Amino acid sequence: MTDLTVDLDDSTVYFAGAFLQGFAIVNCQRVTLTRLRADFISPPFTHVQLTAVDPLARRLSYTVLPHWSDPVAFNGLAQSAAPTGPLTLWAMAFRNGDIVPGTSRMGVTQPILEGALSLVKNNVPWVQGPTLSTLQAGDTVVVFVRGGQATISVEGGDAITVSDTTIYGSSTQAILFNSTSHAVAERVRVMPRREGLIATNAGGIIFVNCGADDHVRNSFVSRSLDDALAMYETDVATVAQQIGQRQLTVDRVAFGRFPNGTKVNFVDPASGIELSGATILSQQPPDSVPPVFGGAVTVTFDTDLPRLGPKFGMARADPASRGAGSSIEENVVSDVLFGRGVYATGNMGLTVGHNEIGHTSDAGIGISQNSNILTFVVSPTPPAHDLVIRSNVVRGSLGPMASGAGSEIAVGAIMVATTNATNDFPASSPNTNILIERNIVLGSGRTGIWVNEVAGGAIRDNVIRGSGQHPELPLNGVDPQTRTGLLQDFTQALVVHNSRNLEVRDNVTNSNPVGDDEGKDPPRDRRD
Repeated sequence: MTDLTVDLDDSTVYFAGAFLQGFAIVNCQRVTLTRLRADFISPPFTHVQLTAVDPLARRLSYTVLPHWSDPVAFNGLAQSAAPTGPLTLWAMAFRNGDIVPGTSRMGVTQPILEGALSLVKNNVPWVQGPTLSTLQAGDTVVVFVRGGQATISVEGGDAITVSDTTIYGSSTQAILFNSTSHAVAERVRVMPRREGLIATNAGGIIFVNCGADDHVRNSFVSRSLDDALAMYETDVATVAQQIGQRQLTVDRVAFGRFPNGTKVNFVDPASGIELSGATILSQQPPDSVPPVFGGAVTVTFDTDLPRLGPKFGMARADPASRGAGSSIEENVVSDVLFGRGVYATGNMGLTVGHNEIGHTSDAGIGISQNSNILTFVVSPTPPAHDLVIRSNVVRGSLGPMASGAGSEIAVGAIMVATTNATNDFPASSPNTNILIERNIVLGSGRTGIWVNEVAGGAIRDNVIRGSGQHPELPLNGVDPQTRTGLLQDFTQALVVHNSRNLEVRDNVTNSNPVGDDEGKDPPRDRRD
């Protein structure tokens, strides 16, 4: 459709269930969806009261709370409800409205037996006996199902706006924009329903594979279970084999498309460095054939290629296909229970400015390139170029309720980093021209500003007060040498590693703790 406004006049739309798209706007031009609230008759989460804990068996006994369903109602959903793949069950423990310190989201085995939640047995510290023993009868446990599709989904197209909208939950993201240009999310609120403790089971307002001039502004996200606001680019494919000077066999990343005429670069999985590439002349199967998820494609280019090994990433090279001119500005994030306040990577020409970000379990603002092909959910990404992080206020990131989950994305309130194919920080500088200026960082649990692997740019005129406030946070998934270095970093307000031509000046640091008001989250409900 083109040139259409859908104005729901402040209606509330109640969807029966949460695992299909609520609203889908696909390949449209100049379409606006505005003035609505979205909720669910059967939300993808419920709340129960903890009655007993068996730390050795990793079992939580519960009783159902009034006005909430028994989590046994979620049994069988993994097989039947989501066309996008299996659904997973999780639990989080709350006390007096906040996450129990030291805990995080815990996998729940299926099926759920009436009155008992059996936790998935793994090595993360928050499902071990000592941490589980800190849970108490009377705590509230939120049980949620993650998977399916966003409440509002925008796929392709140009000049799509979602405005003046409130979303009270989602089985994944509240709003997902995918491969869209000139799109705007404005005056959007993502928050829990009145009696609830969580909003979305994954992210808040998310842009993936942005075109040019996409914007999130004047919006509010509270209590998401993944990144609150994000704009990021993924590789469109990974190299399987170089079969000629101008020819490759590649595997798609998900349903990634790269029409003939697309200029692409290549990303070294060991260093994260982006190599200049070439323009696609032809491919087999042809781009006119609907893509197979993760399918193999033989691609021919217009010029000789650099020497490429298996697992090199293939990414779009045109800035207009990597978010040029886009922004995340004038937003409020009050509480991210598992994730980052703002996440970006792979962009060319993104501005993150004038946002207020409260408690987050991971970085408050994280520019985090990932070259590790972990799962179909975590796609490899190219590095970031020409980014501005300016005049943001970041309060209380990384503690005291943070789990320290995903340590490589939880080392600083504002951070820039690359992790390679072995999940280590490489000694390279793939991210270029990054400007971090005039930000205020208050009460960070770890380093205030932590920058790694940057070539060019500046860190200047920032104020960091009260960093390293929570040395007790667990540090997971890193080797002993990296662990030793990070623990030393966490005692410092500003850290720079593996970077060159980076101007660092006129930053004010103070190790004193922040005052009572300065370290608090922004208000959770901004209804004005």
